[in-house]
Amino acid sequence: MDLDADTSTTDLLVPEAALGRSDQTSRQYLRLRADILAGKFPQGAPLHETQLCESYGASRTPIREALNWLAHDGLLERAARGFRVRSGTPEDVIEIYAARVALESEAAGAAALRHSDLDLARLDGLHEFCCTATEGTKARSGNFKFHEALWQAAHNSTITSLLIRLTTQLRIYDSGPPSNYGEPDLLNSEHQEILNAIRARDESSARGHMRNHLERSRDQRIRMFASR
Repeated sequence: MDLDADTSTTDLLVPEAALGRSDQTSRQYLRLRADILAGKFPQGAPLHETQLCESYGASRTPIREALNWLAHDGLLERAARGFRVRSGTPEDVIEIYAARVALESEAAGAAALRHSDLDLARLDGLHEFCCTATEGTKARSGNFKFHEALWQAAHNSTITSLLIRLTTQLRIYDSGPPSNYGEPDLLNSEHQEILNAIRARDESSARGHMRNHLERSRDQRIRMFASR
């Protein structure tokens, strides 16, 4: 299974609004976000302010604000008595991938034109790490970081912010941590094609390889849903 869109709680970039701040809302947002993405709260599980305040040892205002942030991120949805963890459907995945394919193929094309030597070195290092990693969790982490480094190499903060949100929403459709890494040789081969195009500053090729890569990932996710 291709888990490019997935992430563990420590691998995925977080929205800029939650960075560089020490207030209680940011702290509770990051704690809740990590627990949701780790599968601590199953899909459809209700989240009540009172219970969360007791569990996290926090007052109601930061918990309430954190829940609203998470709803804005698409991880939660409003329920009769507060919020519940969003439940994913194949239709949701198709919609999210349609946006992700458009944005990340654009990011790959932009990275081909705008990457710096440091961006390229970072991508090379992460690709080499993925190709030599023998432990699934480490390989998966490197895979996630490769995609994030590519977004950053595009030097477009709007695209990066949107991709963070989309990949986070995709992650919610997996029950807990990913169970396997899938086909690392194929993933690494596809990443090599993307990287070669970026290195050659071939915008069109970078876009095309990224689109093919993500469309295969989408199709595998849909098959996974169908087999449940």
